[in-house]
Amino acid sequence: MSDPEKSCAAPPESGSSHLPLFLDLKDRPVVIFGGGSVSERKAGLFSLYAPVRVISRDFSSGLLEMAGEPSRRMELIRCNLSRTASAELSRFVRGAFIAIPATSDSGLNAAIEEVCEREGVLINRVEGVGDVVVPSIIRKGSIAIALTTEVPGFTRYLRRHLEEALPDSYVLMARLLSQIRRENRQLISSQRERAAIIRRILEDEQVWRLLSVSYEKAYMRARSHAGLDERDSLDAGDAQEGLH
Repeated sequence: MSDPEKSCAAPPESGSSHLPLFLDLKDRPVVIFGGGSVSERKAGLFSLYAPVRVISRDFSSGLLEMAGEPSRRMELIRCNLSRTASAELSRFVRGAFIAIPATSDSGLNAAIEEVCEREGVLINRVEGVGDVVVPSIIRKGSIAIALTTEVPGFTRYLRRHLEEALPDSYVLMARLLSQIRRENRQLISSQRERAAIIRRILEDEQVWRLLSVSYEKAYMRARSHAGLDERDSLDAGDAQEGLH
């Protein structure tokens, strides 16, 4: 079975230094400068995953509405950024994980970037490529696919076609394998054996066919590859012996 880390070990042909990653941002603050439509779009995404502060003199109606939603951790801070000194900008970005300069003033955005670089804060640029590139995301069940290209229009094209091409059976298989994997980790100590079981399930055409008919039947077929029913019976037998 191929190792995902090894399969992507070669440097990208484009020469890009960006490594695609999935990050847990729940305790990593994101600060956004500007209160217009671009900031609204950025805040709409990041506030689902991270605590977000939006700093601006004025805020769009969408930002004001999102700030009141319980599902989002978003704080709006009113400040006339055009009159803000470098020391004040440093205070705003200090402790942040990612900063997004999204004002309508390119000179101010550049000043914010300089402060971020001094403070060691990652930058997501609205124009051009910064430290952080936000991909287009496809989510179906537990499957997440992140896409990015040098041309946004092509990225949108790819996303639309991949969403249409991703069958529901893949979503069900991802759910089934997660369930089997949890059970395997409790009963099978060998990682190599657990990986072999997952491979056998994926190569079993009968499991794929059953997924379109009955998830439960597909699950029971998948369990047979792990011998989970036999292991359950042995564990039950051992428990009964232990009572005597």
